[in-house]
Amino acid sequence: RLGAYMDAYDELLERLKNIDLISQIGSLLGWDQEVLMPPKAAALRAEQLAWMSKTGHEATTNPRIGELLTELEGRDNLNDVQAANVRLARDSYDKATKLPTEFVEEMAKHKSQSLISWQKARAEDDFSIFRDDLAKMVDLARQKADYLGYEELRYDALLDIYESGLSVSRVDPLFAGLRENVAPLVKAVVERGVRPKMSFIENNSWSQSGQEALSQSVSEALGFDFAAGRRDASTHPFCGGPNPDDVRWTTRYSESDPFGSLYGSMHETGHGLYEQGRPRNLDFQPAGQANGLGVHESQSRLFENQVGRSREFCEWVLPIWKENFPENMDGVSAEDLWRAVNLVEPSLIRVEADEATYNLHIMIRYEVEKRLIAGEIEVDDLPDVWDDMYEEFLGIRAPNRTLGVLQDIHWSMGAFGYFPTYTLGNLYAAQLLAKAREDLPDHDEQIRNGDFAPILDWMRTRVHARGSILEPAALIEEATGSPPSPDAFVEYLRDKVERLYGLTT
Repeated sequence: RLGAYMDAYDELLERLKNIDLISQIGSLLGWDQEVLMPPKAAALRAEQLAWMSKTGHEATTNPRIGELLTELEGRDNLNDVQAANVRLARDSYDKATKLPTEFVEEMAKHKSQSLISWQKARAEDDFSIFRDDLAKMVDLARQKADYLGYEELRYDALLDIYESGLSVSRVDPLFAGLRENVAPLVKAVVERGVRPKMSFIENNSWSQSGQEALSQSVSEALGFDFAAGRRDASTHPFCGGPNPDDVRWTTRYSESDPFGSLYGSMHETGHGLYEQGRPRNLDFQPAGQANGLGVHESQSRLFENQVGRSREFCEWVLPIWKENFPENMDGVSAEDLWRAVNLVEPSLIRVEADEATYNLHIMIRYEVEKRLIAGEIEVDDLPDVWDDMYEEFLGIRAPNRTLGVLQDIHWSMGAFGYFPTYTLGNLYAAQLLAKAREDLPDHDEQIRNGDFAPILDWMRTRVHARGSILEPAALIEEATGSPPSPDAFVEYLRDKVERLYGLTT
């Protein structure tokens, strides 16, 4: 009966390829909506995306997939990849069949609408423009959690969408570890009151063309293949694109802050490198996809922070800064640059936060979401709850809503449960690099010389090429030899902050 078994598996793969193609086309429409679409096309695009979403949902929930999965799950001769495809297909089939088609369509339509009202509210600094759409989105998210089901908390069902097996009981201890170790570190820096020389950044204007050239040079050096991808500008930086042959990332530019675009570019390049490094023999298969958002974020954080904010990287990149901004960078040393890109200072904007304070931004969003989904706070409470928590954990308060509760795109898209994966990414990145350093004794020297191939190759072998064959926590354990933990990150941060600020903790 081997023939019949292969037929069932081949038929499953054929159906999964069809579903993946629909999602690839949807991702291109979504990219276009953020980057190039004319404003008048918004209503039409909402229709197109709703249709894609509905068609994809119908293909995903086809009862034949359920039959094929049941047949294949009864087999014990599946190899690793086949078993992973069956496990992942089962997970998405169960998640999808629990959501009624009309609900999925309504959510997709509302997503396009609330994206527009969020952009308008943000531009006009007026929460009321977004309020009703957000309230409806929260309601839809609660409904979604109820459809999916959960054991303990409604919010657990949403966390699990973005990182398989994630729950409040697993996330709370990680944030507790960071609160206990990182919050005091930030406080010590603030109390020390020593600020690196930032005048060369703050007293200059930075041309967009210079920033674009700098971003392009660095992204190419890190190994991003521009024959298989592109760089554009958008309101909110992101990395998308359907396949390793077509990976698209964006950044944003500010003439007063060149670090935002460069480090945004390095962050999205990290995501892009992961996408370009996926195993090509598993195209269109779930096992060939990137492994959840936490692992994805580990790759972006690794190149943005662990590589990009290292002393060695600053030595290598300084001449490229000088080439693009000769006057602004006159007399600036690698040491000056290193200290400036590692400024530790509580600020309002998550995407521009330094490594030390970043996870506190995430912790605030996590706590807010947890309470919002549980119904402990409502949408009208949000702007003030947000500002109060910023005051409590970071000692600062937003002067307006644009810099406060309206700063992130995620809630307009209904992506509740997404934020904690950013912190997982930071923790995984530190853990992966600690292990990579054991295998690459010349790592620092390589970065100083602009040789990023060894670290990229290490990640390609241990992470990118492994796709989603293992669960995220198991992948991290396979790559590093120990399960996910905040220890490597805390140690990395403490070491760096002590060197930068002369602290002894």
